[in-house]
Amino acid sequence: MGRSVSSRVAVAVIVVAASLASVAAAQAAPAAGAVCKSTTVSGLKVNWSVIGNVTCSKAKPWLTALLAQHGKPDAKIVFKGTPKGFKCSATGDAKGRPSAGACYTGTLAHPNNGFQWFG
Repeated sequence: MGRSVSSRVAVAVIVVAASLASVAAAQAAPAAGAVCKSTTVSGLKVNWSVIGNVTCSKAKPWLTALLAQHGKPDAKIVFKGTPKGFKCSATGDAKGRPSAGACYTGTLAHPNNGFQWFG
């Protein structure tokens, strides 16, 4: 059952990342967007990226703080202290670490700025 949930989470993160990437490409104004250098927090190595006016250096402290939080294994993580104005969502891995998630402004279908990760 845990593998099934993890597979669904991975698919959801890929869909979110693709959605964020397509929105970034479609914006009229030039937008920052980058694949950031992978990082490890709480023993979890994550790959991550940013879109809109969020840069890797601006998002890294936020990402590090969010990755340090834990929840129930294979369940949605409820974060404390998210970046102001951002909606953040993630799913815990088998150890409850937020292994796949995203933070964004705007809507999930049309995010303006944000970052996402998977590990």
